Amino acid sequence: MAKKNQKPATPTVKPTPEKSKKGKSVFKLVGNKDEKIYPFTEALPEGFDFKICKSLKKKDFKEDHLYFEHRAAEFDAKAVAYREEAAEVKKLGSAKDRGKAKRLVKMQEKMSELKEQLTKQGIDVEKLLADADKE
Repeated sequence: MAKKNQKPATPTVKPTPEKSKKGKSVFKLVGNKDEKIYPFTEALPEGFDFKICKSLKKKDFKEDHLYFEHRAAEFDAKAVAYREEAAEVKKLGSAKDRGKAKRLVKMQEKMSELKEQLTKQGIDVEKLLADADKE
């Protein structure tokens, strides 16, 4: 039995810091003290990725026009992603159909991996499948 005045056990897992609302990280060169790098003198600094970095602010650029070019590039990247998503949705149809299609693609990938493994072992996969169809 546990004692009444015993302290509760402390958790062994350390708490993790809270993520930002977007879950993206700040670009590593923001606030760099090297005047040649920061504030940025180009619209897309080397190594910047819209998918993983928070958007840069106007103060992060040496001149205003660079900020606006950066924002335009960001919206262009989003537009491309939305067009790809629209094409996929148009091709696959409803959400239920898209789920089935995704499962089919995963199954085909697994089948191709299995075929490669069997071929490496010296098994004639085409003959094996042809024999299975006859039965």
